[in-house]
Amino acid sequence: MIKLLFRSLKDIRRIAPQLLIMQVVCMMLQSVLVAVNTWLVAVFLNHVYSKDLKISVIYLGIIWGIFVVSEVANSVFYACMVKIDSKVGMKLAIELGEKGGRLSLIQYEDVEINNRLKRAQNCIEHGRFSDLSLSIFNILAEILKVGSTLFILVRFSPLLALVSLLSVIPYFIVRLIRGKEFYELKKYQSAGERRRNYLYHLFGDKRVVKELRIFGIESYIEEKLYQTRDEMNQELWDFKKRDICSFSLCEILCKCGYMLSIIIAILLLLNHKLDFGMLAASLMAFSSFQLAAKYFLISLGRLPECAAFVRDYYDFIDIDEDVRGREKFDSNFDKINVKNISFSYPNTDYLAISNISLDIKKNESIAIVGNNGSGKTTLVKLLTGLYKTQKGEILYGVQNINNFESVGFYRNVSIVSQDFVKYEMTLRENIAISDWKHLDDTDKIQELLKQMDLPEFSSKEALDMLLGSEFDGRDLSIGQWQKLAIARGMFKNSSMIVLDEPTAALDPIMETTILKMFLKITKEKTAIIVSHRIGICREVDKIIVMKSGKVVEIGNHNELLAKKGEYYQLYKMQQKWYVE
Repeated sequence: MIKLLFRSLKDIRRIAPQLLIMQVVCMMLQSVLVAVNTWLVAVFLNHVYSKDLKISVIYLGIIWGIFVVSEVANSVFYACMVKIDSKVGMKLAIELGEKGGRLSLIQYEDVEINNRLKRAQNCIEHGRFSDLSLSIFNILAEILKVGSTLFILVRFSPLLALVSLLSVIPYFIVRLIRGKEFYELKKYQSAGERRRNYLYHLFGDKRVVKELRIFGIESYIEEKLYQTRDEMNQELWDFKKRDICSFSLCEILCKCGYMLSIIIAILLLLNHKLDFGMLAASLMAFSSFQLAAKYFLISLGRLPECAAFVRDYYDFIDIDEDVRGREKFDSNFDKINVKNISFSYPNTDYLAISNISLDIKKNESIAIVGNNGSGKTTLVKLLTGLYKTQKGEILYGVQNINNFESVGFYRNVSIVSQDFVKYEMTLRENIAISDWKHLDDTDKIQELLKQMDLPEFSSKEALDMLLGSEFDGRDLSIGQWQKLAIARGMFKNSSMIVLDEPTAALDPIMETTILKMFLKITKEKTAIIVSHRIGICREVDKIIVMKSGKVVEIGNHNELLAKKGEYYQLYKMQQKWYVE
């Protein structure tokens, strides 16, 4: 845990060094002033008791000045804490996102990694780094207070020091136990939090709300949400009850210790071992010591809890990343050669892709077809390097795809998937963001809009129109969003473009029309179209037919019809959708 504490403080110092130094100075100043003030109170009361009013007024002014300085230091300390929380939280959130971007896509198929990500996000969202640094500062501050007030108490009476120490030990034991218990509870609930957030999100997504109402399942989803929430709340309430009971018992023991200290101090006064000023100062020192020791032990006991939450952040940051290749991608390859590749997803015992071999020539148009679950999307993700091959190899010319430097490779590849992004930005940005350095290429954007049968959006005024309902922009139909996604893919100046069923929500005729236009525009590129519909297949150079993770047929439209195999069956089933 010590390494974790130093690592977290090192990160805070890296992000906000000046604020951290100010906090340390304020913390030390406050801690020392507590003991100084206690001693001055004893001197002040003795002068009052001896009726030395002039000196008493001077000491009173000093005590008041110390109080003001202490309050200012406290305000500055917490102002710095607020700034650190904001600055560190923002920076670490960015670094968390950057780390996520460096992980391979296949790693996100692992449930454990998703749980780690959720816990890391919770760490940032709930300010756990600030909690940890505050706990560390509290511990250091209370150590200084405990040491200085203990010194005064020992000078007054060693017995008072012993009683005050014994009265606060239960806080440490309780906080240590409850802190670990609370972390384990939150760790256990991380999967439940994801489920609860997902169900809650369903009610805020207007596309989902429409279906909920049509099927009349709002109450069913609501019941599942309440059930998940109630289970988690009950677990949390059970913990809180135990925590409150334990803390209340500690408070009672602490008050008993204070009452005992009053009795001891009075006995010492009666036996002339304390004077009047020392009596008041000893009780004040006892109270300060007890309070400082109490918060020291609470903070110390809470430290493992705070550290455990911060460890969640580093658990995600420290996930091993796939070794990136360093080989520069040569876009002048003659063909893509797939040699006997197989692939399975994490935590599964079946092959999503099994022993596939095929060739794709440069600038060739390809259609990959097959029923849902046949492995089409998985194959495309392997072809584009989003997944790494586990067996076999994929060669671009003579270069193995696993050896490519990713930035250079993806500069030459464009992908439009079925779950494309709807950017709540301007129309111009929605298209040109794929090659944002050419955001001002209005002519190219307008031409693509016309080609995508969106002429009403091609005016210069419309290009700066905000899209989406999130920020009061214009919302589009799903078909219009899909056309924009395809235009975005084509705007990028890449040598290969892949459409992974982005037109699935369009009717078959409209889909075929758009895909024909797509093939016309991409004649000088390697174009791969993934679909479970075959309307576009007669227009492409080669058709790859998949079934159960295997390639069962390869050929052009006429060749595959003549075979009367899997493609022929798909064609017969879908023939009625298309106009010959």
